Amino acid sequence: MWGDIAIAFLLAFITAFVITPYTIKIAKKVGAIDLPKDERRINRKPMPRLGGLAVIAGFLVSIIYLIAILGIEGSIDLRSRAI
Repeated sequence: MWGDIAIAFLLAFITAFVITPYTIKIAKKVGAIDLPKDERRINRKPMPRLGGLAVIAGFLVSIIYLIAILGIEGSIDLRSRAI
C-alpha cells in the first residue's frame, strides 16, 4: 500500500516536471502571459499563467494509477454498486 502511494507521488512529480515546459510554450502561444505593468508587481519579466495544467495532469495520472492498482489488487471493488 505505502509503496503504491510512493509510486503515485513520484508519477505525479515526474508528470508535472515533464509537462511544465510544454505548458509554458502553450501559454506563450495562446497569450496567457502575465505582463508586469507597474513597479508594484513582483515579476520583472513576463510570466506564463498555465502552470496549473501541469499540476492537474500530475494529479490525474497519480489518481488513475492508484485506482488501477487498487482495482487489480482487489483492495477496492470497482464493479459493485453501492446503495
